[in-house]
Amino acid sequence: MSTKIIKSNEENLKQLFAEKYDVDFYQREYVWQRKQIEDFINDLSTEFLRHWSSSHSTNNVQNYDPYFMGEIVLSIKTEGNAAIIDGQQRFTTFTLLLIYLKNKYDKLPNFPPKISELIYSDSYGEKLFNLDIEERKECMLSLYEKGEYENKEQNSPSVYNIVKRYKDIDEIWNSNINEENIVNFAYWIMEKVFFAKVWTNSDEFAYIIFESMNDRGLSLTQVEMLRGYLLAKIDKDLREATTKKLDKAIASLQDIKLKSKSKADLEFFKIYLRGHFAESFDQKNRQSDFTRIGNEFHRWVRDNGQTLSLLKSEDFVEFINKIDYFANVYKKINDYLVSRDVRNFLYLIVNYDYGFTLQPALILSSIKYQDNDEIISKKIQLVSKYLTKILSWRIWKQWSISQSSMEAPIYDLAKRIRGKNISEISSILSQNYNEVSDLDIYAPVLNKQNRRKIRILLALITEIVAMNSDESNYLPNISERKNPIEIEHIWSNHYSDHEDEFKDEASFSNVRNTIGGLLLLPKSFNSSFGDDSYDEKVKKYFGQNILAKTLSSEQYTNSPRFKSFMKSSKIKFKSYEQFDSNAITERTDLYRDILKWNWKDNFE
Repeated sequence: MSTKIIKSNEENLKQLFAEKYDVDFYQREYVWQRKQIEDFINDLSTEFLRHWSSSHSTNNVQNYDPYFMGEIVLSIKTEGNAAIIDGQQRFTTFTLLLIYLKNKYDKLPNFPPKISELIYSDSYGEKLFNLDIEERKECMLSLYEKGEYENKEQNSPSVYNIVKRYKDIDEIWNSNINEENIVNFAYWIMEKVFFAKVWTNSDEFAYIIFESMNDRGLSLTQVEMLRGYLLAKIDKDLREATTKKLDKAIASLQDIKLKSKSKADLEFFKIYLRGHFAESFDQKNRQSDFTRIGNEFHRWVRDNGQTLSLLKSEDFVEFINKIDYFANVYKKINDYLVSRDVRNFLYLIVNYDYGFTLQPALILSSIKYQDNDEIISKKIQLVSKYLTKILSWRIWKQWSISQSSMEAPIYDLAKRIRGKNISEISSILSQNYNEVSDLDIYAPVLNKQNRRKIRILLALITEIVAMNSDESNYLPNISERKNPIEIEHIWSNHYSDHEDEFKDEASFSNVRNTIGGLLLLPKSFNSSFGDDSYDEKVKKYFGQNILAKTLSSEQYTNSPRFKSFMKSSKIKFKSYEQFDSNAITERTDLYRDILKWNWKDNFE
């Protein structure tokens, strides 16, 4: 019987990815969600840009600081590939990142050819990926060769997630990493990103390590360490009651199931401490409040006791009282999202559907300790409406709303509105508000990258008309898989029908994909009538949502509440017997006017 051993050594990504790996049955699925990808890209980008200068050549990269990505735990077998016990989420994500870099940049001069070797190797004509899992091969090969893959009903959750996360990388990519510095970034990823490679030769030890790693995850350790520090500072006669309160608050946070799959207790402490107490927000400075809270909030609280007025036992009790209060507010926000209370919190839900993960941070910063339920609700409505306007404005102009592009301004605003009353917040938001008049020179065009956001923007536009015509429903199955709401092109995809208007098919496609040529309709409708001519489809539009109905003359003969809204708003709705390129331009203007009308009140 061979001796059981556990060993470790440091390896950079280039060394680690030179080998082939499998995963054991208890560590099979890839479960990362968009929030983890946002954090992953944001952390790597921030660390790289902290060192990079436009004057640097690739040789300068060897002087950049290394970046540690934690432990990768392996079981080294006598036959076959080593099995990943802990770390396959990061391993898979780095593989997707390498594929993305290869697909987008490998035609550039000096782009490192080694990138491809770290993704796969050729064995007698067969591509073997570094993470060699049979059920993923078709998907990974398609992503590698084409940059896309169509998910199938029988795909595993891992494959389904892999495809979505690859798309997320493109959507949230940090624009500060581009053709000017991508070669340096690629070398930095390969050479300067390090892991602690821990391995054992025993399956029994491997499973023990797996359980141990999952029992002491980073998120729980930070919360537990903060808990221990706070309670240790409280006098014994107060400790029992305070412990119960803190533990109940933490347990309630752990019960929250975030869409991103992040740990809600970890997310809460980050956004609460940043939004209410952080003073320095330099993301490139490792010692700034923002960065330290993100990496080690338990130590940040300990090191900033004087600033936080944590001097005596009673101060720590009150600090825990505040944690309990704001944890309940955070839970309340998430409860509204789960219940999808559109009537009272439309904008909160729209921002969530946009995938904007920074919304809870800004809302929580606006809440003042001991605000009552009525004030909390009003602040949620106020801040979420502001965010919807800013996000919709950026989407209309085809600007990014990713975490990397929005984090700095959101936390700057959080600092300005913390501790303020409703009137003060309204005034700040009004002064901070970006004018929308320049929307007139923009018209968003549907593409692969913005499809999800345009879909939500269309749902918002539809709902603005609906709720002001007493037909509010916010297309409630916008996120459902069974007969989901889809983007409908008013024009069928037949260039031959419009050759008299366009010189080529590309011009036709661009106009067809302009937002004024789009609606939201159930998939069943799209499948049955999407290829029909306009004069056939418009008859059936009248049976759909109110924005679709406005194309039909029937909408203007009845619907007294809609006509009342049309009159009071002075928005120029009209029906169309024929739908040409001028009609698409007019509908684009209509959608823009609906948004601008809804935004007219500002935040006073």
